[in-house]
Amino acid sequence: MQHSSPPTADGLRVRPTVLLGLFLFVFSTSRSNAQALLPESPLSASLAGSVIALPDANAFAFNPSQSRADSLHSLRAAIAYSPFVGGLNEALQSAAEGVYYSSFTGLSFGAGLTDLSFSDIYSDLSLYGSVAKSFALANQRKASAGIRLRYESLGTTPNYPTLHFLFFDIGFTLDLTREFTLGAAALNLLGAQYEVRNGEADKLDRRFIIGITYHPLEIPVKLFTSLEEDISQPLAFAFGAEYDPVPFLAVRLGTSTDTGNITTGIGIHYGNYSFDVGSRFDKALGSVFSFGASGAW
Repeated sequence: MQHSSPPTADGLRVRPTVLLGLFLFVFSTSRSNAQALLPESPLSASLAGSVIALPDANAFAFNPSQSRADSLHSLRAAIAYSPFVGGLNEALQSAAEGVYYSSFTGLSFGAGLTDLSFSDIYSDLSLYGSVAKSFALANQRKASAGIRLRYESLGTTPNYPTLHFLFFDIGFTLDLTREFTLGAAALNLLGAQYEVRNGEADKLDRRFIIGITYHPLEIPVKLFTSLEEDISQPLAFAFGAEYDPVPFLAVRLGTSTDTGNITTGIGIHYGNYSFDVGSRFDKALGSVFSFGASGAW
């Protein structure tokens, strides 16, 4: 879920040692504080967030084109829960998402929410809606495109005003061949703003992510890559690998140059249901865990 300054009103002061730890958490999950509420699935957490080009539908995706159902399963739903241990053991993040496929329009409509809280001094709530479309291409290839609108509110203590943000995200995936998929997303495309105490406005950073996934047809392995860029930070590269030793089990590993995270996880598939666990070792935070379940009907 990196090192930019968080959007806060001038003069905002809440127990400095607590906020320092909290902001370290926020930076490790997103390059701008208000964008930390993009929900991250245990699958994504297991692979260091490198699944921007995952060709399959994916709950809680950074790329809005991946939040979709299909004509075989017209409804998808997922929940996720991430407790934090170590220095931020009172912090937790939870998320829920539902996606419906309309056979009449051929579109997938998604809605979800994510909540991040830390004791009684910090709360961050995000609500979002998305629309995605899949396309059939020649040679059994596929493509998808999607848009997402997000509203986010960020509050600290009753002494300070709650901040409100509106984000617009777009993304796509494209099968280059049957084994290579290209994916990309632009997050906060319109440059959401927040107002500081003296009446001036400042913009949050935009994020641009692109990657390629290799999913060979003959062996049960997937390799994921992503490259992320924003104006204020150097390029960040993430890599992940998934191995399916048996059809119902997935073992995952990832790493990122951004914070030096090492990520691991497992997934269990039973019919149309998936149960996933992810863990991340962060240099600043120690161990962070994610749990999730999803189903298709």
